[in-house]
Formats: sequence, structure tokens, C-alpha cells
Amino acid sequence: MYLRVSKSGNRSYLQIVEGYRDDSGRVKQRVVANLGRLDQLGEKDVSALIHGLQRAVGLPEALPQAPKFDAAKAFGDVWLLHQLWHELGLADAVRRALRSSRRQFDAEALVRAMVFNRLTEPTSKLGVVEWLRHETSMPGIDPDTPTLTLWARILADFEG
Repeated sequence: MYLRVSKSGNRSYLQIVEGYRDDSGRVKQRVVANLGRLDQLGEKDVSALIHGLQRAVGLPEALPQAPKFDAAKAFGDVWLLHQLWHELGLADAVRRALRSSRRQFDAEALVRAMVFNRLTEPTSKLGVVEWLRHETSMPGIDPDTPTLTLWARILADFEG
């Protein structure tokens, strides 16, 4: 079955039409229902028709709404870099270079974040903070931990 718009003079009518084959196998159509003049069908009429058809075939009147998806953070490129970082031994090398018992944060993780950002989506130090908070997910890093002050302390340790 399908909907068909038929014309008579200058008016258009909406019909429900069924396609079938007659006894000799020829394709034919027959009008199952005339729904009225197209220019007189309002939104309420169409909604009532839809709800009536849903009831007739046993469907719920209110179909569930389409699911809404939250924005997802990127992870594929960071995951690959994370694996390479550890396989190449860069995590241990950075930890040795930044040895200090005074730190209350994981300096290696923050250096890793800065390097990964430069490789995937180069930005400033402030841009790295925003990148971690809004655009990517990185193993071992709480996105709210890094601040510009921490970046400055780490870079100063590399220089000194």
C-alpha cells in the first residue's frame, strides 16, 4: 500500500492505494480509502490518521524518540601514541629526567599529554589544557588536573 495524490480539475486528493495482481497476473491498483482534499488536510488530521493506523495494527501510539548521543572524545590516535610511548621506553626516560620527590602530580603524564597534543592537534600550553578537558581522553590523566602553572613547572625542570 502507498499514498497517491490524484487530481480532479484543479483539486488534489489524497488516497490510500493497494497494488495487486489480477487473475491473469497483470499489476493493478485499487483505491482502499479516499482521505480527502489535500489542501484541507491539516496537521491534526494527519496526526489523527497516523494514530488511527498505529492502533489498527497494534503499534504504540507514541513511538519512542530517536536516541540522543552525547559528544564523544577522541581516543584512537592517543591510544596508538600511548602504546608507542611505552614500547619505546619514553615514559621511563621522562620519569628519570624529571626525578623529584617534591611533586604532588605525575609529571611524566603531563609531558606525555603535551607531546601527544603536538603530534595530533598542535596548540599552545593553554590549548593543551582545553584539548584534554574537551576533545580527547588520555589514559592516566584526569582532565581537570593540568594547569598552566604545572606546565611551566615541568618545562622549567627540563631546562634546569
